Amino acid sequence: MATDFAIWGPIGRGDLSGLSERVWTLLGGTTGSVARCDVAGVEPDAVTIDALARLQLAARRLGCQVRLRNASVELIQLVAFMGLTDVLPDEHEPQQGGTMSTNRKLFVNLAVGDLGRSVDFFTTLGFSFDPRFTDENATCMLVGEDAYFMLLVASRFGDFTKQELVDSHRQTEAILALTAESREEVDTFADLALASGGSPANDPTEIPDFMYGRSFRDPDGHHWEIFWMNPAALEQMG
Repeated sequence: MATDFAIWGPIGRGDLSGLSERVWTLLGGTTGSVARCDVAGVEPDAVTIDALARLQLAARRLGCQVRLRNASVELIQLVAFMGLTDVLPDEHEPQQGGTMSTNRKLFVNLAVGDLGRSVDFFTTLGFSFDPRFTDENATCMLVGEDAYFMLLVASRFGDFTKQELVDSHRQTEAILALTAESREEVDTFADLALASGGSPANDPTEIPDFMYGRSFRDPDGHHWEIFWMNPAALEQMG
């Protein structure tokens, strides 16, 4: 038996915790495996998506799945754009029978100390940003057709984890690797990063006639790599 409830907007960042607690209390008293959330009264924006994702997480912990009811076309499109269709399904979407989608978008979240400085640094490297997901606490950097980096000030980043944030100037939490079209582009990109406020990470790496790469740390200490792989060598491996 499904449980029905509704949320309405506008939803502010300060509403997220209380909203999650109220839905947790509601679903905690039910035995159904599906909860239908009427979202006709919310705006299709990043805060709404944040709220819905939190509600889904709370529901999953109770053995329940939230499905969206009366979602606008704009909200459904925004959910799809953020690669969350599997996380926030519409009530009319069929169950997938346990299969996992491989057609996903990648969102990487990074904590930064100074958002403006980070935007300036990555703009210099040729990246652009989606204004729909940009405010004083975060921005969405476009890396590829299906790859995005969310740069969040440390206090905002901390809202999404219960663990302590690492000091990326002293510790490595990940190595972020990007591809280049040529060996020359590797050098151009890495040299520009170092000239724009980045710092060296490792020595250049090279496998003759196969791969060449450089690395650097951004102003917040995150470890980046840029590499090129010889397409002729890849074809021979093929």
